[in-house]
Amino acid sequence: MPLSTGIATLVFHDTGTIVLFAVVRQVFGFGLTLGLWGLYQRWPAASFSLSRHAWKIALGCVLAAVIDALLTVASQRAFGLPPMPLLVERGTLFSRLALYIAWSALYFVIRQELETRGTELRLARAEAANREAELQLLRAQVNPHFLFNALGTIIAEAETNPAAVVTTTHAVADYLRYSLSQGAHHRAPLGQELAAMSSYLHVERASLGADRLDWRIEASDAARLASVPTALVQPLIENALKYGPRTSPRPLQVRVNARVEAGEVVVTVENSGAWIERPPGEETRDSTGIGLANLRRRLELLCGPAARLDQTTPAGFVRFEARLPFVPPAA
Repeated sequence: MPLSTGIATLVFHDTGTIVLFAVVRQVFGFGLTLGLWGLYQRWPAASFSLSRHAWKIALGCVLAAVIDALLTVASQRAFGLPPMPLLVERGTLFSRLALYIAWSALYFVIRQELETRGTELRLARAEAANREAELQLLRAQVNPHFLFNALGTIIAEAETNPAAVVTTTHAVADYLRYSLSQGAHHRAPLGQELAAMSSYLHVERASLGADRLDWRIEASDAARLASVPTALVQPLIENALKYGPRTSPRPLQVRVNARVEAGEVVVTVENSGAWIERPPGEETRDSTGIGLANLRRRLELLCGPAARLDQTTPAGFVRFEARLPFVPPAA
């Protein structure tokens, strides 16, 4: 519009003629760029190649400039406007060609940017879906034998100690209620899992015998409120219960501690005994080995590289320590 108005001002002297010429030129320009847009839409972005389509773009711009010039001349005659000098006509022809080329270049730059962002968005959504599916699979691999062991314990207690059946049944119910409530969530307050692990260990102690398992859970208030990945503590406790009895004197001691240090949640699970080196490949056949591998993978997915799981062997104990960024509880 400014270019058309400027050319009309140099050629014509009547204000009405200047405005009419500029409006007509604007209408022609809009219509022709719309035609170029329709042509460009026929070339899908996925198969578009600038080297293959450059000559078509150039030809389209030349045709648009020529048609623009012919329509301008026809409109001048239709409205009885005086013709423009030949030098001005040639100059406007090249300026129109430059404008159509510039418009086409801008169009493809914007389209490429939008396609790039769209592709990135689709990839991000696909990655999120894959992460969701992987997290669901990892969660499903938590020890599936607990319920069967718990039912066996309740049956045994019913025969030898009926009064303990109520306590053990409540502990099983509390643990299962927690497990089922986490199906749609990947994070939860640590205190919820610690309470569930208290019930879990109660059932395990009833199953093993009071003289074979001694356990303790300690956690600061800040740690209990921290939002952490679900099933953070259970795989570590399962590992302690599975391998601890092989090297630990009776009773097996299991200690769980959770605290907040320097912006990190620190969770340690240790058991009495010694570290057992498992032969290569045993982890793939062992449910506890899978649980520890899954825990490391879930920490990586949900907390990123800042989270880690370390294993140490202080005198007479095997200790796992998980460190992950502190996340406050959801509002």
